[in-house]
Amino acid sequence: MSTHKHFIIDFDSTFTKVEALDELCNICIPDPEQRQKTLAEIQRITDLGMEGELPLVDSLEQRLALLHANQTHIHSLISHLKGQISESFKLNKAFFETFKDDIYIISNGFKEFIVPIVAELGVKPENVFANSFVFDEAGNITGFDRNNVLTQNKGKAKQIKSLNLPGEVYVIGDGYTDWEIKEAGIADKFYAFTENVSRDSVVGKADHVTPSLDEFLYVNKLPSALSYPKNRIKVLVLEGIHEQAITMFRQEGYNVEVMAGALEEDELCAQLHDVSILCIRSKTQLTAKAIAAAPRLLAVGAFCIGTNQIDLPACTERGIIVFNAPYSNTRSVVEMAIGEIILLSRGIVEKSNRMHQGEWDKSAKGSNEIRGKKLGIIGYGNIGSQLSVLAEGLGMEVYFYDVVDKLALGNAKVCATLDELLGLADIVTLHVDGRPDNKNIMAPPNLTR
Repeated sequence: MSTHKHFIIDFDSTFTKVEALDELCNICIPDPEQRQKTLAEIQRITDLGMEGELPLVDSLEQRLALLHANQTHIHSLISHLKGQISESFKLNKAFFETFKDDIYIISNGFKEFIVPIVAELGVKPENVFANSFVFDEAGNITGFDRNNVLTQNKGKAKQIKSLNLPGEVYVIGDGYTDWEIKEAGIADKFYAFTENVSRDSVVGKADHVTPSLDEFLYVNKLPSALSYPKNRIKVLVLEGIHEQAITMFRQEGYNVEVMAGALEEDELCAQLHDVSILCIRSKTQLTAKAIAAAPRLLAVGAFCIGTNQIDLPACTERGIIVFNAPYSNTRSVVEMAIGEIILLSRGIVEKSNRMHQGEWDKSAKGSNEIRGKKLGIIGYGNIGSQLSVLAEGLGMEVYFYDVVDKLALGNAKVCATLDELLGLADIVTLHVDGRPDNKNIMAPPNLTR
């Protein structure tokens, strides 16, 4: 017979992504400069309290004194906090519904804003234990109920003990005061919740670190919206991929490791043993040997146009998904091609070299405009077709050849064969991938194209 379980959940930075009094500061202090100074001080006091370095009653008193808040501000705060519920909590509404009789919210915050927020996920008002504001006749917050046990040090532990809950008690929170419930011997396990904030002094005392509610549900074999927690899925990011990609992975809850530059084959093999998603650019060579060293690999993201650096047959055999970014630097490549066409047509490189040797060559001999010249584009894909548009805008006559039928853009003309294109063009640009069919595509006459 299974043991009855009770779940004690913190509010600030656990049930919600934020500290409610920080958000109240943003609402009730209109002056930006004063608001910033006050917020910094409130956060400092909050951290001291969460890490057990400041008595709770002092923390509450000092923060409220800085705010000068009114009841109308509380209404605005509630509206704001409804959009700040932690993502993994919103994802697991079924957990809250299933265990609504056994879920308790315990907080050193205030009932006035906590009860309406946790009600969004069906938590019962009578299962919410928190402090209460004291208001004057004008609705100004003048203090808090000092008789509430939660204003005292170790108040959370005292409150839970008074409930005399039968069975197992699990605590989920991000603060020192949450761990004190376990320290007092009232809780069976303390789970340090790090989805929103991670405090070393708290994490070090936890029975288990849970980066999301999904992790907590998974390790306790409880119903979850996800069959496997994202925080257990490791993403390895190499070669200086844009920070936005890393941020998005982390916001989704994945376990992300970032390494600068590419890795040689043996180094890559050593890193891939527990990696599920690999993010690379063009320098990392994902060989069959590296793939064999990655038993958990599910997907490879090539943050570039080509996939020549990836052993695609080996990935196919393993069922590993490979995707690239065909539009990632199309415009950059096209602009470089246009620039190189102009440099070559004008002989600028040669003249620049002479200038660096102290010779000023004013001659226009061999220097030509590109306007009116015939541009032959081999490969009319994303890059070739965009080059076609820009080149035509500069007055060039554009021809193209591709092994696949492509719709011509603008006034570009399709050539039936590569030889036809080469016979027409003054300037040729090549935009093909490294597939075997393209080997020696521009070979000398004595080799087969």
